[in-house]
Amino acid sequence: MADGKAAAAVGLGVAGLAAGLVARSLVRKGRASDGDAPHPEGWKAVTVLGDAEAFRSGGYPEPLRRLADSLEVRIEPAPGDKGFEVHARLRADADTGSGDDPGKALRAALRDAKQVFETGEVLRGTPRPHGERPRTLLGGAVDAAEDDAKGEGVL
Repeated sequence: MADGKAAAAVGLGVAGLAAGLVARSLVRKGRASDGDAPHPEGWKAVTVLGDAEAFRSGGYPEPLRRLADSLEVRIEPAPGDKGFEVHARLRADADTGSGDDPGKALRAALRDAKQVFETGEVLRGTPRPHGERPRTLLGGAVDAAEDDAKGEGVL
């Protein structure tokens, strides 16, 4: 009898997974973009919790201040009164002063400025306070994703 319950549980799990995959494909099919495509005009944005006037009046936080001369910036209220949005893009004549991809530099500056404004510091995942851990296959994938996250991914 226990084998029958286990088989039923596995069958339900597989059916649930299949239903989730079908639903995901149907949702993606109905959208033109999943939100990760570059903005056609080069804008990048981040939502910040706090008062927009405090962000404007004190000058941009340091990570964004370094690029401020190269940027067009606009600040708008966030939907649902959940803080404000900082939209930024590099001006056409901008030079970020680094050999890195300017889009990655802007993305990292926006993320870091958000953290400095909200918490007073740039939060770091490494070095880990609990010390070193053994390197595993999946742990290595997580480490690589953390290392690449500054310039990639969703803000």
